[in-house]
Amino acid sequence: DRRLMTRRLASEFLCVSHATWSRWAAERTGPPFFKFHDGEAGSVRYPSDLMAAFVESRIKQPKAK
Repeated sequence: DRRLMTRRLASEFLCVSHATWSRWAAERTGPPFFKFHDGEAGSVRYPSDLMAAFVESRIKQPKAK
């Protein structure tokens, strides 16, 4: 399933703030996205399957005692 999410929907999906998205964008560490137009005003969409993969890639196991 490859539904496309706006940044707002993707933010709600991940429960992260606008500030976090801005930092990820500046650092290029956030989830992968499509950009449909060149320049600053380009329309950005986040594929739902890649958002799920982004979440899975961040899973950490607790350290053993």
